Amino acid sequence: MTRFFAACICLAIFASCDKSYEPHKLTEFEYTSKVDTNDHPIVAKEDRQYTVQGFTIDNLFDAARMNGFKELGTNQFEIQVNPENSPINMSPWYAFRLVGTESKTIDITLNYANGRHRYWPKTSADRNNWQLVDSSRFSIGADSLSATMTIDISQDTLYIAAQEIINSTDMKHWTQSLNSAKVKHGSPGKTRLGRDILSMDITNGSAVGKDVLVVLSRQHPPEVTGNLAMMHFLEEIVRDNDLSNKFLDKYRVLVYPMMNPDGVDLGHWRHNEGGIDLNRDWAYYRQPEVRQVCEDVIAKVNASEGEVKLGLDFHSTWSDIYYIYDDTVKSVIPGFAREWIGNIFEEIPEDQGIISPFAVNSPVSKNWFYSEFKAEGITYEIGDGTPRDLIKKKGQVGAQEMMKILLEK
Repeated sequence: MTRFFAACICLAIFASCDKSYEPHKLTEFEYTSKVDTNDHPIVAKEDRQYTVQGFTIDNLFDAARMNGFKELGTNQFEIQVNPENSPINMSPWYAFRLVGTESKTIDITLNYANGRHRYWPKTSADRNNWQLVDSSRFSIGADSLSATMTIDISQDTLYIAAQEIINSTDMKHWTQSLNSAKVKHGSPGKTRLGRDILSMDITNGSAVGKDVLVVLSRQHPPEVTGNLAMMHFLEEIVRDNDLSNKFLDKYRVLVYPMMNPDGVDLGHWRHNEGGIDLNRDWAYYRQPEVRQVCEDVIAKVNASEGEVKLGLDFHSTWSDIYYIYDDTVKSVIPGFAREWIGNIFEEIPEDQGIISPFAVNSPVSKNWFYSEFKAEGITYEIGDGTPRDLIKKKGQVGAQEMMKILLEK
């Protein structure tokens, strides 16, 4: 009997040593799809204010984009909307504001030059409450190279933008609103222009030994609907209820809610201040935002000796899509993605999102989670025009179903 217990103890010690923690390192990965992420020059927008025909129009605020303005005739005007550089994804972001000296109705044409229309215009008096421009007052030009809207202006300030404006200051205020003992606020570093890359570290009590979920958003500046879904997702995770508390007793959530604050505040269509799509640099780390976030995740995981199990990157595109791994990829939580999405569809029948599987063959964040940690990676795309109440529901239910599944594993 004594020898039996001694043998058991030896086996236990051997098993413990065999599973000793191996620190992660920032590694460059080779993918079949290669992308040049060295800096590419950008053309900075010029901050301007114009006063014409009884009103003032300007781009003098963070996240504004108006590259030129001219009069076409009485109460008819044109705004030039140019990208920061090219080639570039067709996501022509625009945002400007008007203040009238009198009440009047005007027509504004957006000229995209070599771009194509994507975002239906929205208006707001306070940047908190937004309304779509009515379809009877908006038309898209031939080949989508321009679009014209009819706008009523008054002595009140009116913002017009491609999507709701959430700039870096707005995001900082939102993160600070999650003022809970569960949340630690910080920053892994700064952008080239000195803006903080915001981070949140969310858990109950000590992080030591806890498995990790990483959440990203706003690599691409105009992708506001994904950012909104992320906000609702995280608000559900920090909610003071039994599910959230049990989840954060067991797991740790590392959040980088606005990866590209320079691009957001400069009103870029796609890129950072270095002129690069950040979501193509997750094998090279040439851009400071990606490098600092990756180093921060690895450092925190190594310090706590936890393991990254899941990475979620919130984006926006034309419609709702879930980009997942195909069946050739076996993560540390196999089957999670399809089970999670299936549960969301069951809880939200109106969610008609497409499931789109891919191999790990390109330098995007989703694939970095697998290459670095063998973790599950999902790019969670929200449609540009997805109703905002549905976005809220998708964020909340997505968080609830994720927590339930991971607590069972």
